[in-house]
Amino acid sequence: MDAAWADERDPNAALLAVDLHGKRTEDARRFSHAVRARDRGGYWPWLAGLLILCSAVGCVDGPLYSMKRMNPYFRSQWKEDRERGVVYEQRKDEMRLVKDQLATMPAEEQSHWSRVVAEVYAKETSPELRREAILTLSQSPHPEAENALIRACSDKNDKVRLTACKALAGRNSQAAAQMLSTIAQGDKNMSVRLAALDALGSFDTDEVRGLLRRSLDDKSPALQFQATVALQKMTGKDFDGNVESWRQYLDGQAVEEPERSLAERLGESMGLRR
Repeated sequence: MDAAWADERDPNAALLAVDLHGKRTEDARRFSHAVRARDRGGYWPWLAGLLILCSAVGCVDGPLYSMKRMNPYFRSQWKEDRERGVVYEQRKDEMRLVKDQLATMPAEEQSHWSRVVAEVYAKETSPELRREAILTLSQSPHPEAENALIRACSDKNDKVRLTACKALAGRNSQAAAQMLSTIAQGDKNMSVRLAALDALGSFDTDEVRGLLRRSLDDKSPALQFQATVALQKMTGKDFDGNVESWRQYLDGQAVEEPERSLAERLGESMGLRR
């Protein structure tokens, strides 16, 4: 079956009758015969030809799959991948087990496991496992845990830095506030900067208020809005996300909060935000 005949009778068959280099292939010829048989004898001969084609091509790895199974190199590689996958999942599960128990451990055990997990973070090469370590350390009030969280704010992975910023919220230490301020002003990733700004809402100091005031003048609407969220968390005031009202408030002017409707007050009493 040539391409011209196939194009006239069945355009799809013309495309399958020629490979990428313009040469016919054995599989394409089989399919061509199947198309011709379909036209002559109906549906079932065509389906049989299609099944022949599929069996020749194979699935996923193609016709070389059986050769890979026989190749010692591929067999050893698959074994290593399986072992590596098991180790990864086991370590993640173990880390989460420690996280679930760390906050309720006796002080001595809490101190021990905080140091252990901090060492795991420092030596771990997998970003996801480093992130799991930070999530675990977020449950510990131990100073070693906080030191590791502060170091993690400089991690090369964006997700790890973001997780560390969230974990520092509420730590109420000058070192944590300084690191979050640095991240909020200069991190290369916008999501990490926003997380740092949000965490700063739990640090009510003149320095942090000054940083949030400057953020209200940032050219990024996202940073402006996140600064209002942090200020609302810090002060308990709610100017309905109005950046100008927050500027006036921080500049010492008297600003009235917008009146809440009954539905809004009811939602807030139930813990629902607008």
